[in-house]
Amino acid sequence: MRNKLANKQGRRMLVSKPRFKQSGFTLTELMVAVAVIGILASIAAPSYNAFIANTKIRTTAESVINGLQLARAEAIKRNLAVTFTLNNDSSWSVIGGGVVIQEKSSKEGADNKISIVKTGGNILVFTALGTATAGQLTRVDIDSTAVASANTKELRVTVGVGGNARMCDPNITDVNNPKKC
Repeated sequence: MRNKLANKQGRRMLVSKPRFKQSGFTLTELMVAVAVIGILASIAAPSYNAFIANTKIRTTAESVINGLQLARAEAIKRNLAVTFTLNNDSSWSVIGGGVVIQEKSSKEGADNKISIVKTGGNILVFTALGTATAGQLTRVDIDSTAVASANTKELRVTVGVGGNARMCDPNITDVNNPKKC
């Protein structure tokens, strides 16, 4: 539609009404955006899977070390021998004086793709002084079978004779790195 307006000389001019521009995306723009997002997701997926596997390794190692520290603390607190038992499915229990102090289910964060290799058995007894009994569980290696071994960060939990538990990385070779085993 056109309106008639007069200019400065008095002549009439035809002026068209402005049309409203529609905003939004075209189908082509949306398809390009979806394709770019798909390409980025396919590039990031392997790194994300390795990140999740390494997080599960760390969660399992922290759970084991927390159980060991709890058993040691309870042995000192109760002034009696306390037993820490680690099962193959990463579940553990702390027992003192025939009473279950605490249990951790394997379903809390870990899955069946976590590999646990124990050195010295699956039981560790802490004395009333908090020291570990010799000849029992001394080392736990934790890894994941979910991704390639080159992408995982294996962790190790060690227990010293004094009963102190420590988490370290067995793949570090730098002698000055405090994370080295």
